[in-house]
Amino acid sequence: MEAPFSQVAATALINLSLAWVAGLLAARFWLSSRTASWQQIAANKLSRTMPVALIVCVIGMVFSMWSESAVMADVAWLDAGPAFYQMLVTTHYGHAGLAVIALLVAALVAHWRLSPHGSDKRYVVVIAALIVMVAIARVSIGHAFEYGLFSLAVAVEVLHILLMALWVGAVFVAGWMVLPVVQAHESCASIERARYLNTLSDWATVALVGIVITGAYNAYRVLGSPRDLVDGFYGYVLLFKLGCVLIAIALGGFNKFYGLRAALSQQNAISERGLRIVVSILRIESITLLLAIIAAAVLTSSMPPGSQ
Repeated sequence: MEAPFSQVAATALINLSLAWVAGLLAARFWLSSRTASWQQIAANKLSRTMPVALIVCVIGMVFSMWSESAVMADVAWLDAGPAFYQMLVTTHYGHAGLAVIALLVAALVAHWRLSPHGSDKRYVVVIAALIVMVAIARVSIGHAFEYGLFSLAVAVEVLHILLMALWVGAVFVAGWMVLPVVQAHESCASIERARYLNTLSDWATVALVGIVITGAYNAYRVLGSPRDLVDGFYGYVLLFKLGCVLIAIALGGFNKFYGLRAALSQQNAISERGLRIVVSILRIESITLLLAIIAAAVLTSSMPPGSQ
């Protein structure tokens, strides 16, 4: 069954904003030493955008629940007000959605309270814990919850969501927010830049390994047979998502084994050229992963073959 466009758009917005939050948290943790001027500039930039990411996620969640209530009540989207209210007060879907919104608001309050003062590690731990609970609440209204809250299916799905958010967010934040600051303050960035790039590469590699393992398990769980990959809407979308992920892996591999080496070269000309390559590849990778997120939103809003 194909998902309504409004539901797919809402789910994609939630996934993208969660990835944004995860990327901001990871980058802030990696920049916690603040031994170079560009690190403080980048950290301030990350801090300013965190509330935007959290608010966008709240909007996406409200939009998702409104769209779902319109579908369940079989009414026009603009006429879903009464159904939306009933969903909030009488259904598990509504209760879980309210829990997600409450957790995101708590993360927003924590950002405002902890960001101006206190350690970066405390800030990251508190907000990361809230985002983990958001992921659990999100999974509780998905297909995996049919196996029970404490099932392996739910645990794997939560881990897959968090690892995917970390990978996508780290790529996005590095390519569009942090590394442009490095390029603008190159004279004092050599040692700290190397540390940031190496940490980004290591974390992305670990996240990718986890994504492959959890994604393989999820595919095994929802597909009745390998034929479902080429014999239905769900399988086609899953293949598209896998294709996007494989392209992103290839781009990340190119950066890891060529771009980073050039960016960390002791020769200034090669280093500058290498950093430009790294930034360009990260941006292309982020667009590819955006397509994967949209595909994941379609899958989340559609009925898997094993449930039909």
